[in-house]
Amino acid sequence: MLVADRDGAIVGYVCYGPTPMTEGTYDLYWIASDPQVRGQGVGASLVSGMEGDLRRQKARIIRVETSATEAYGPTRGFYASMKYNEEARIRDFYKVGDDLIILTKRV
Repeated sequence: MLVADRDGAIVGYVCYGPTPMTEGTYDLYWIASDPQVRGQGVGASLVSGMEGDLRRQKARIIRVETSATEAYGPTRGFYASMKYNEEARIRDFYKVGDDLIILTKRV
């Protein structure tokens, strides 16, 4: 886990770890930032820090799961800006009309 702070206050975090039964594959479980700092580079900084840490650990692939709903459009846009690509989609995974999208990035 990495944490971002400003003036001693936590404004974001990223939680990630190795994917069980794989070699060099990691999951990005959660990333969150305070709504007051969104759009100010906190998320990008956290993801960049995570990627740097995973490169040092000889990671090969980072995997992210997200929803296909409109509400998650900004989330998917954020990951696209960080060069994560859609690798797979499971239709109606969360509920009818809400697909699971699996994004990956090779590091």
